[in-house]
Amino acid sequence: MSEYPSASEKVHEIPRAEDPPSSLDDEKVEQERVEDVGEKRLPGDGEARLPRFTQEEEEAVIRKLDWHLMPLIFVLYSLSVLDRSNLGNAKVAGMQDDIDIAGNRYNWLGTIFYISYILFQWTQMGFKIFPPHRWAACAVLAWGIISSAQAATTTWAGLMVCRFLLAIPEAMYGPAVPLYLSFFYPRERLGLRTGIFLSGSALANAYGGALAYGISQAKGSIASWRILFLVEGLPTIVLAFVAWFWLPDSPAKARFLSERDREVAIELSQRQPGDRNNDKFQWKQAVGALLDYRSYIPPLIYFGCNVCFASLPLFVPTIISQMGAFTTIQSNGLSAPPYVLCFISIVACAFISDRVGVRGPFVAGAGLVAAIGYILLATQTTVAVRYFGLFLATIIFTSVALVLSWVANTHATDSKRAAGLAILATGGQCGPILGTNIFPAGDKPYYRKGMWISCGACLLVFFLASLQSFLLWRENKQRDKKYGKVRDTEHTNVQSEFGDDANFRYII
Repeated sequence: MSEYPSASEKVHEIPRAEDPPSSLDDEKVEQERVEDVGEKRLPGDGEARLPRFTQEEEEAVIRKLDWHLMPLIFVLYSLSVLDRSNLGNAKVAGMQDDIDIAGNRYNWLGTIFYISYILFQWTQMGFKIFPPHRWAACAVLAWGIISSAQAATTTWAGLMVCRFLLAIPEAMYGPAVPLYLSFFYPRERLGLRTGIFLSGSALANAYGGALAYGISQAKGSIASWRILFLVEGLPTIVLAFVAWFWLPDSPAKARFLSERDREVAIELSQRQPGDRNNDKFQWKQAVGALLDYRSYIPPLIYFGCNVCFASLPLFVPTIISQMGAFTTIQSNGLSAPPYVLCFISIVACAFISDRVGVRGPFVAGAGLVAAIGYILLATQTTVAVRYFGLFLATIIFTSVALVLSWVANTHATDSKRAAGLAILATGGQCGPILGTNIFPAGDKPYYRKGMWISCGACLLVFFLASLQSFLLWRENKQRDKKYGKVRDTEHTNVQSEFGDDANFRYII
């Protein structure tokens, strides 16, 4: 006798998106979790049924996905952050002695990267248009080669070209990782995974500072800053080939899953309305993201985050060196501990965010903590207090991690989600253009103007995240009143050509 009940014993019909419950009295239609029913019939699929699975099977598949996807994604992203932010360490390690980066030239090395990064944000949609493993591997290979080539540059113009080109493959990969993860994980599991991958930025800056400190101690025929670019760039090239053979394109093509595991993984990934049954990019759904007002507050939040996200890695070693108590080599080493705390904050907040099912309060809270840190940096002169302020200021990275998963949770389909993330990144990445120019050398040793601008950006994050949370909460209430409290974790296909669905509820 089968251990699973038949469909006739207990089946819950799922309402179509275009034919939702008519009132709150129909709240009983709210479906139970998949593991609590027998077999489910998909609306519009005739006799097609999805197999029942247990909570234990779900957790086992999630663990397999975690172990096979997250370590490589984490390492690749941390290397991308390391390769874009190592200018600050290279400068302190002697680059300014070999290449003329006086005046605004150093700031322009950061700015030109983000100009290119903004111009090529649209490329992240390649994860939906092309096989993801090929897209990711080509991007990783390209930025590994370009990053390593920086070691051979002898002029400021050569570095400018490298920084512009480096941004293109990095725009192809990093901003699209939440989209890629949404191919595999249900939305209630996405926050922690996005937080883990984003925490690679904090860890990269931590071990980047420690690595720069170690390399600066070495004496050889090659300048320390050139060795730094090679040590951080060459491993990326090797990992590009690992990505080609290791990363799956979808749950159905994950070789590390058994046939039964694939069935469970596919069902998990379809716990929300989507276009998973169509491999092609749905351009009208992308237009739907452009027409959705909820797509435009997150880029402003991301803008505020990125004013700090871009400037801190470039200027923290310099800020520490100007405190007057440390050598330049010590400053590289001391730039690491604040990012260790930041790493812990990102993972902890992402974990709790998934558990309680909210994003906005954590985004807002991290912005407020970071603002306090910048106030200390702007108003205090004591070395210990200012160094403590850096620990608080780096907490803004937590907002970056959670706003990405928040946007991934705000659109019902893959194609609309891809466009929404592109809108987020295009607008948000304007922040670094400001952030890389707010700490001019003439403002040393306290850089008060840059600290106050960064403080204002963090307060902007706090205000806008609170506003977006309220708007999404109000929209959920309106949908509940109009359509009934229908669960959004069901296997329904979106009927609207623009990617809207009455079953969908926003994560606040």
